[in-house]
Amino acid sequence: MKSKLMHIMSTFFLLCAVCLNQAGAQTNPSAPVASLKKVIWIWLENTSYSDMITQKYVNTIWSSYPAARLSQYSPVSAVTQANAFALIAGNDFGVKDNNLTRITAPTIINLLESKNIPWKVYADSFPGSCYLMAGTTDYKRYRVPFLSSSSIQSDRFLCSKIVSFKMLMDDIKYGTLPQVSFVIPGLISSGATSDPETADAELKSILDPVLTNEANLQDTTIIISTINTKDAAQPPAFTLFVGNGVKDEQITIDTSANHYNLLRTIELGLQLGHLNQNDAKADPILGFWK
Repeated sequence: MKSKLMHIMSTFFLLCAVCLNQAGAQTNPSAPVASLKKVIWIWLENTSYSDMITQKYVNTIWSSYPAARLSQYSPVSAVTQANAFALIAGNDFGVKDNNLTRITAPTIINLLESKNIPWKVYADSFPGSCYLMAGTTDYKRYRVPFLSSSSIQSDRFLCSKIVSFKMLMDDIKYGTLPQVSFVIPGLISSGATSDPETADAELKSILDPVLTNEANLQDTTIIISTINTKDAAQPPAFTLFVGNGVKDEQITIDTSANHYNLLRTIELGLQLGHLNQNDAKADPILGFWK
């Protein structure tokens, strides 16, 4: 009797294990984040999903290369600077305006440095020389949150990795882009104070030299995201993944995502660990990786 009972219990637990395994397979069918060899991450602003998917150059990218677009992507704040912090530090720190701010928390730069991964920030119209003022005309520091990080402000070597767009074009031309490139167009060219057509033209000027180099594209993942939208009532923000690691097709992802999910995705793709902020609790963006 005891032996029969043990057999029944054993069979029950085995069946439960099979059920659990099957349930797991059904609820998590997506491939994990692919290994990211080289990343070009471009930040636009005030570019909604509905506006950008109708633009000529964006449509050319979408129809010509492995690509995934996110139809339900949202910023985490109504303030541009807060969203910029969220993208690099996993927290908006409750920032309520775009006034000069200094943060002491680690950022993705600390993670990259700990892994000896080369990086640069290319900021349009950036004056250079670790310029920490608020900025004028087309350049504003609040849109380049790396310069508000205490670890970068206190380290001239790290600060020297924040450069202007002239160096971006040179590095693309000569094939000297680092493993991770943060590309931040100016207020006008990003769409922040202009329109989607201007942002689309800027993407073309940046990406044409990259996309036409097939050998380079095989190892490069391009991420185009929107820092901030004009107001909370706007449609979802434009976000697009292109190139290495993306399935060889065009995929629209309807899952809700925000800056923390995007940061977590990049952390996993580069095997960086996390910042123990909101990024640590966020799910990566899945459903389109090889």
